[in-house]
Amino acid sequence: DAAAHDAQARRAPIRTGLDLSTVYDRAAEQRDRLSRFSSRIGRTLPAAAGRTSVWMNGGQTIATDGRVSPTSLFDAWTPLGPGNIGGRTRVIRYHPSRHTTLFAAGVSGGIWTSDDDGGSWRPMGDGLSNLAVNALAIDPRQPDVMYAGTGEGYFREEIRGTGLPLRGSGIFVTRDGGSTWQRLSSTATDDFLWVNDLEIGVGDSRRLYAATRTGVWRSLDSGQTWSPLLSTSVRGGCLDLAMRPVEQDDTLFASCGSYEQATVYRFARASATTTADVVLREANMGRTSLAIAPSRPDVMYALAASNDPGPGGHYEQGLLAVYRSDGGGVAGSWQARVTNTDPSKLNTLLLTNAGSAMAEECGAPAGRNSYPTMGWYNNVIAVDPRDPDRVWAAGVQWFRSDDGGRTWGIAAQQTGNPGAPDSAHVDQHAITFHPEYDGQSNQIAIIGNDGGLARTRNARARVASGTRATCTVSVSVEVKWESLNRDYGVTQFYHGLPYPDGTRYFGGAQDNSTPIGNDEAGSNGWRTLIGGDGGYVAVNPNNPQVIYGETQWANVAKSVDGGIRFTSAIAGLDPVRSSGLGPDANYLFIAPFVMDPADPNRLWLGGEFLYRTTNAAALWTKASTAMPDGGLVSGIAIDPRDPDHVIAATNKGDIVSSRGALSATAATTWDVTRPRDGWLTSVAFDPRNTSIVYATYGNFGGPHVYRSTNAGSAWTSTDGAGARGLPDIPVHCIVVDPDDSRLYLGTDLGVFVSLDSGVSWMVEETGFGPAVTEWLALIRDSSGRKRLFAFTHGRGAWRVDLR
Repeated sequence: DAAAHDAQARRAPIRTGLDLSTVYDRAAEQRDRLSRFSSRIGRTLPAAAGRTSVWMNGGQTIATDGRVSPTSLFDAWTPLGPGNIGGRTRVIRYHPSRHTTLFAAGVSGGIWTSDDDGGSWRPMGDGLSNLAVNALAIDPRQPDVMYAGTGEGYFREEIRGTGLPLRGSGIFVTRDGGSTWQRLSSTATDDFLWVNDLEIGVGDSRRLYAATRTGVWRSLDSGQTWSPLLSTSVRGGCLDLAMRPVEQDDTLFASCGSYEQATVYRFARASATTTADVVLREANMGRTSLAIAPSRPDVMYALAASNDPGPGGHYEQGLLAVYRSDGGGVAGSWQARVTNTDPSKLNTLLLTNAGSAMAEECGAPAGRNSYPTMGWYNNVIAVDPRDPDRVWAAGVQWFRSDDGGRTWGIAAQQTGNPGAPDSAHVDQHAITFHPEYDGQSNQIAIIGNDGGLARTRNARARVASGTRATCTVSVSVEVKWESLNRDYGVTQFYHGLPYPDGTRYFGGAQDNSTPIGNDEAGSNGWRTLIGGDGGYVAVNPNNPQVIYGETQWANVAKSVDGGIRFTSAIAGLDPVRSSGLGPDANYLFIAPFVMDPADPNRLWLGGEFLYRTTNAAALWTKASTAMPDGGLVSGIAIDPRDPDHVIAATNKGDIVSSRGALSATAATTWDVTRPRDGWLTSVAFDPRNTSIVYATYGNFGGPHVYRSTNAGSAWTSTDGAGARGLPDIPVHCIVVDPDDSRLYLGTDLGVFVSLDSGVSWMVEETGFGPAVTEWLALIRDSSGRKRLFAFTHGRGAWRVDLR
């Protein structure tokens, strides 16, 4: 939730009254009107030209150019991967008639397809102007017709209407199997900024249903027009839909509400009326997922999170209950099969990290049990296609019940490494069963989680149960999992850097630690370092065996053997005061740190204060008073010609600077300027003239790039203007070319470039579409090549040789 909070805060509009859908649409339209530039070939391209889509297939780079057809004339960047790490995936679908064809979607990486039963993947949705795909519905009668819902709406909004980090742009449709996509113009409204689920009518494929942040919507004409079935103002809106497969008039269920009171509704004739019955509404019920038994549709299940702390104070956003209906889901037919007061502790942990909650049962000292609950974020339930009593449920990890939801066992070893054999990555979001699943010769199921995709071929094998289930899971669980992450390039980086040779690279990623890759191993040969959510990284250019990484809240680690072993490197840093979202936080979720180019043993890190180390992170020293306005450091830049000159940015919009940084202490007050209000995302010096400094902002509603010609004393906007100006879109980073002061920006809509110091802007032709680009890094490698790297939040890492 903290990561989502920070991502939301640095995008939130700084002006009241901004229509988010209009602002985002205008930004996308402006992007499409701008000329395009290919740094790879050093040439301007017309705005009307089709975009090149690039991906990896094993060791081979493949490109499809929208102007012609598959081509080898690449004007785009080279994808580096990782193809084997994955990223947050909430959508998995089989083709209705070709069962070796699969579709999946990364929540910020677009739609991907596999034509070889999950053996490899390629992007098929780069024609979408928004890659935050959260829902996908395929017409069973015309499988070339698919609908993609964008926007991930599960996160908490502190202030309703301020937006969430992965904002959508409505619903898109393809009628040619995914080759081309068009947005349904009727969904270009605030009502469809976050499309959480989609269903197609049973009796008529022209009927569509969408669960969004504002309610349940119905279309009777293939999405040309929409009308509300149910309007709601409950936090979270409507999150899940379930359609009975038998009634021709569409009996539809909808679950609405998260963090606030949730309710399950039943529309007996959704195709014709707006009449809804409340069928399930229990006190303290939070986000609730639904499932209908395919083999006996009168059997339904609901997995509900709790909005109340519950027994021992351990269950807020953990389990409230699993409910079952044997009467088709009508009111009065639901019964709780298990609740958070169940005498079996394991049964109560469906939405909790069970390993942490049962640490003491496995021999840890008293007081070591902890209860990480994430029912607002990971919450999925499904029923075995052939057995209505065999139920799957998951939050952090997978559980299975074989007796209709009364008792549960762990169905997967838990790992943070997507490549671990027989295991499944943590944080579950989706499961789908093979269309020919029979429970005997075919027991195939595929899951989607924060680590991408995994498959089991023995879904009915033994699970781990009992009071010591988490202690023996490695030997007790016979359900085996294999990663399907091959060429599945949806990793969500927060930061990244290349090594000095330009052939190795690493970065911190959402829930996938710090992946590291190299040209020799290829896109499917990445491995992971450290654990949890990765953050900033650094490498010693004089001795690349010395590298640094971090996990959330400035938990810095150092390796002196190239990443084989890491040791903690936080001595001298103030302890994390709060890992929550309130004013007590003293570091951002992803805290910035940088290495001084003049001395690799000297690093700077920021939180509530600035910290400096001169002995390779053996000890950090406080080097400033508290940041102004209660801010936290969000970016740091060191003058490449004068290490005594350091500039830092904060999440409150302030820029602090010192020309005596090397001798600064905890009593040193730095100079302060504020170009505008909002969240500063980065600062950078012009290497050719370090009196010129750039700063970037994230929030909608104001300029996003500022330039100072007097080392940060005064600032002017350099967004450009008119038809050649930068769109109003969050900017995350800036890189200045050391040879000609060319500017590159990483934004929510990909990469932009300016050849004239920001007077005008063009769209960089990357090949990864409008992917969120979190970090850019430019180096001149050991062979003299000038190379630019991009680390995206949803499409992995990329590289281009500059001309």
